[in-house]
Order: sequence, then C-alpha cells, then structure tokens
Amino acid sequence: MALSEQTAARLVGFDELGAQMQISTLTAIEADLRRALSADVPPGAPVPRVGVGSREDGRADT
Repeated sequence: MALSEQTAARLVGFDELGAQMQISTLTAIEADLRRALSADVPPGAPVPRVGVGSREDGRADT
C-alpha cells in the first residue's frame, strides 16, 4: 500500500476518535512520513532539524 493510501486509511473516521487515539494516529503518520523522507537521504548527509511551529517552517507565533 502506498504511503498516501495508508495515511488516508488512517484518517477515515479521525474526527470521531477520542483525543488519545487522534494523538496516536497522528504520531504514527508522522513516524511513517519521517521514515519515508529519511529513506531518500544518503547515509552521512546532514539533515536539517526543523520542528513544527519553528521560525524556519513559517508557522511560529510572532
């Protein structure tokens, strides 16, 4: 199953889940995305660490 299909399947009924299950689902999706992105990086290559909400990603509160 492609990553996009897997992610879409996880989001079916997402709004009906409790808060803990939503957090678990989003954490699993994040882990999948990180694995997919890191698979494209050659070993030893520097990887920038930009977190959600940081100034670098353009979503920080100013």
